[in-house]
Amino acid sequence: MGLSERFGDALVSGSAGRAEQIADEALAIGRNASAVQARVIAPAMRMVGERWEQGAISVADEHLATAISHAVAARLFYHLLLSEPRSRDRVILAATQGEHHVLGMRMAADVLEGAGFDVLYLGSDVPLSALLQACRRHRPAVVGLTVTMWLNVPTLLWEIEEISRLDQPPAVMVGGRALSAAVDQGLSAPVVADVEHVVAVAEHLIAGPPAAPQVAPSLVARIPRRAPASSVSVEAIGTVPDAFSTAALAAADAVRDASRHSHAMETLAYRDELTGLGNRRACEDRLLALAEQSDSGTVVLMLDVDRFKSINDTYGHEAGDTALIRVAEMIRASIRPADFPARFGGDEFMVLLPSTTVERATAVAERIRASIDETLVDPPLTVSIGLAAAATDSLTTRLAADKALYLAKQTGRNTIAAAAE
Repeated sequence: MGLSERFGDALVSGSAGRAEQIADEALAIGRNASAVQARVIAPAMRMVGERWEQGAISVADEHLATAISHAVAARLFYHLLLSEPRSRDRVILAATQGEHHVLGMRMAADVLEGAGFDVLYLGSDVPLSALLQACRRHRPAVVGLTVTMWLNVPTLLWEIEEISRLDQPPAVMVGGRALSAAVDQGLSAPVVADVEHVVAVAEHLIAGPPAAPQVAPSLVARIPRRAPASSVSVEAIGTVPDAFSTAALAAADAVRDASRHSHAMETLAYRDELTGLGNRRACEDRLLALAEQSDSGTVVLMLDVDRFKSINDTYGHEAGDTALIRVAEMIRASIRPADFPARFGGDEFMVLLPSTTVERATAVAERIRASIDETLVDPPLTVSIGLAAAATDSLTTRLAADKALYLAKQTGRNTIAAAAE
């Protein structure tokens, strides 16, 4: 049985503890938080919805399953914040008026915030007047709308048309299981298939030319204005959250607030303010943890900017700071997401490469060295790099990488040297 099926069974049985364990299991086998949301929680909740529609579970069971899913999603939020921020643009997310099923949109908001977007989450059943007022006041780059009941699709189309009439209309993306292929074809607004793709869609909209979203008149004519007899009624769904659901959502938001606070404190303690990389403390802690994993196969790169003092003396300290920032950018662009770059101190950087051979690490080091040499030419910058395979203790590893770096400096700079095995 797959993770999503097991998660769904945990939801139906009302076992929050088992649901949390399954989410943790998914993280442990290498899935990131957004993948757990998209491939475990979302399909499980679709299964819960189908069982409720078939009469196999009660409304109370569905509410409990939703509450558990919100709680698990909130626990995943901290892992999303650990990712490297990619944007600072503002995004507004809102459920179409009449929509109260917002778990997917809530998870999308978490993913976008984790990616660095300035997210304004308006929640469920947002009146059009409130949505337009928020757009005028906050000037978002993107508005995301969701609709889960297909009888609310006409309202969604109406809202998109009204947004397009704003003086400075934002780009619009839409999501939700009620959006059919016909809706997708008739809208200029892209459809977000799942939370794993929401960041890419938002970035694409922001990077592209400004364009007001439009609804094809032919599409509007094809949208049904009432649900078929086989569809459940709005009243049966329970559109007004009861006290239980409200308390569950408030608890989930409290978990998110605690995660934001914890992440902010960790950023202050472990992040280098100038470059945004990890600092020496973060690097030493990570290296210590990797050293305790005897089979981790970690290789350490130690980098030093060649003749950095002359840059400060010739161009000024501001130019020196800019140089360090650019070096950090080149390092980050040359490594994998699982690798850990840090500014170790001054003009010295360290990169931890887990699950890597010395041969592969040498290729990474060369990629970093070449990109800096070829790209950072005003003022001209080069780096020397020493590399060493991780030993059983972090101090021995660090000394070996230091010795290799010294060798690289001695052999002419702008080069790479490996520690003797």
